[in-house]
Amino acid sequence: MSEAKIFVIQGGDGYFLARIPVLPGANASGTTRDEAIANARKAFRAYRDLLAARGVSVAHWEHIDPETIPAEDSPPSGLFPGEEEPLQEHEIRDFLHQFEASRAALISLVKGLSAPQLEQKPTETTWSVREALEHIMSADVEFLAKLEKWPDDPFGTLQATHRIAFQRFSVMEPSDFVDHEVMGRRWTTRRVMRRMLEHEFEHYGHIKEIMAALGGDRPPE
Repeated sequence: MSEAKIFVIQGGDGYFLARIPVLPGANASGTTRDEAIANARKAFRAYRDLLAARGVSVAHWEHIDPETIPAEDSPPSGLFPGEEEPLQEHEIRDFLHQFEASRAALISLVKGLSAPQLEQKPTETTWSVREALEHIMSADVEFLAKLEKWPDDPFGTLQATHRIAFQRFSVMEPSDFVDHEVMGRRWTTRRVMRRMLEHEFEHYGHIKEIMAALGGDRPPE
């Protein structure tokens, strides 16, 4: 296991990001470098406790005191020590255990909320719970896309998201055909269907324009 370190990077104007890669998932932000580091130390303890509570072994990290972990600037490449090495089979299993535990904790946290509670914002400039959950869903797809072996792979992630949508509509019951109000706007089932088709066709045209601008021969469709 790599030596425990906190890696810090300035994420933009007014905030910093701090990560502790030795425990994948432990990260935090802050308005200053010191605040981000302090929050990352708290995040390490909180995330370790979450995993333990969900039945994931935390033996690898029990001996680590987050208060003693040294901090340094993140590598310019964005890759932390060891991340460029080939994956071991046990690392995939460990990831899946953590991923299941993390998602179960998230679902447990929000499953009792009412529709108004999901939409409520603490302030005008912060997200609602629904917006945060939607962001997690879109980010999952974006991260998976980084694993695509383009152009050799047959667009696995793109096809997988299609299957998710297809399966959702395939099992839809009459009771699902109801209106939903999201951020003050009505989203009927028909509107969702229309926007999915519109959005895909919009970008179909967009991609054709990109390809035409770049030139080159294309195989027949």
